[in-house]
Amino acid sequence: MIPEIGLSESALLTDIAMCLNYYRLFSPGLYCCVHAPLQLDDQTRLRPGVVVMVNHGELKQCDPGPDYDCFHGPPNFVLDVFPGDDMQNYQDRRSAFERARVLEYVAVQDSDPVSWIWNRLVDGKFIEIETADNEPLMSTALPGLWIPTWAFKQRDWWSIMAAIARGVTRIGHHDFMETIWKPRSSRA
Repeated sequence: MIPEIGLSESALLTDIAMCLNYYRLFSPGLYCCVHAPLQLDDQTRLRPGVVVMVNHGELKQCDPGPDYDCFHGPPNFVLDVFPGDDMQNYQDRRSAFERARVLEYVAVQDSDPVSWIWNRLVDGKFIEIETADNEPLMSTALPGLWIPTWAFKQRDWWSIMAAIARGVTRIGHHDFMETIWKPRSSRA
């Protein structure tokens, strides 16, 4: 089921998806999809705002269905946008993504300034990642995805894309790409 979002939330989701897709352009071997159907288990089918998943290699967790009707399994990264005053479905969605072992789940609130809850899977449980205004959010599910917190709050997409362009030049992103394109035995 797709959560109802208004025009403002849709515009925010589009801008964030643009930044995530910009990261994907530097990262061959990833899918980045908006409102893609996602079957986490036999009982849980959702349509997240944006999913990013590894498509090849040892970090792949998710597959397109046999009929390409939906993705099966947990994507590596999920992001939802919620109205600024309504996080009604957040806890249920967070629990479903945690049970499925999604590596990072971000719930963005359409507020002024933008706010978010960044969840990272650690030992099978989500923990909330806190950062100061002068620190970037640095994804562990998508190495090199760097998001300056001050830019995110102010909807400064150009600064976010500049940080991503820098993040993908670092060794963490290079090592991540190696897991996608080279078998473990040839990376020794």
